[in-house]
Amino acid sequence: MQQTTAELYLRLSDCTMRVGRGSRGRPALEVYAGYRLIDVAVAGSTLAPTLLRGALRSARREPAWALAWGVLPDDGVPPRVEFRRGRFVLQAPATIFADRFWVATVPGTYRALAVRTTDDAPVEGGRLTRMRLPRL
Repeated sequence: MQQTTAELYLRLSDCTMRVGRGSRGRPALEVYAGYRLIDVAVAGSTLAPTLLRGALRSARREPAWALAWGVLPDDGVPPRVEFRRGRFVLQAPATIFADRFWVATVPGTYRALAVRTTDDAPVEGGRLTRMRLPRL
């Protein structure tokens, strides 16, 4: 599914993806949890991994969800995203956002993920970071 708007709200995680501008006018993906900016991914950046930029899972005592995002590869084809819980693997579709980024989200409890572009490409991934709710 192609997203062309400047903002994408993910109800399950209460996160919002917004299009911004990085250095030298490059497109940037701003990731918000509620009203807090938690990450910025800049397309074409050589300072950080581009395919997988970040991954979160729900906070304790919240309905369970998992979320991952990153920058599309040069060919524009979204990666295969696999959320993992022990031996169980769930392949999730990656949604293209703002023509340069991808996002994938699923309900459920997952602790790790793997992201790849093709079968023979190196796998990026690791553990999901637990969302931290602000203290009141």
